[in-house]
Amino acid sequence: MLIVHATKYRSSSLCDPNQDDQRGPIFSTEPPSSVEFSNNSGTEVRCAADGIPIPNLSWRIREGGNAPDVPGLRYTRSDGTLVFLPFMRNDYKQDVYDTVYQCVASNSIGSVISREVHVKGGM
Repeated sequence: MLIVHATKYRSSSLCDPNQDDQRGPIFSTEPPSSVEFSNNSGTEVRCAADGIPIPNLSWRIREGGNAPDVPGLRYTRSDGTLVFLPFMRNDYKQDVYDTVYQCVASNSIGSVISREVHVKGGM
């Protein structure tokens, strides 16, 4: 009886087109909890996730808002990497270089949020 039930379950899931390999995002590369870098070097913070459909990656700040690109200072690459460019002392912005970020991976199935990344860019 157990085998018949298992066979019945498999055949019904194979016939359901909504069950075709869809799954929510999971991190394949979660960012570290802390990143420190020099204003002369800049840095990259990587984030990657798997899922079907392929997840979109974005970054948010601790306060919950999106971390938009800041021309000449910070941007997000299409692969989900958060890039901090080298900067001059007078271009230092605390809300860019001394704050907490989180990577967000989302698709039509759901979303996951990474651990907090404490970023510290200094002179």
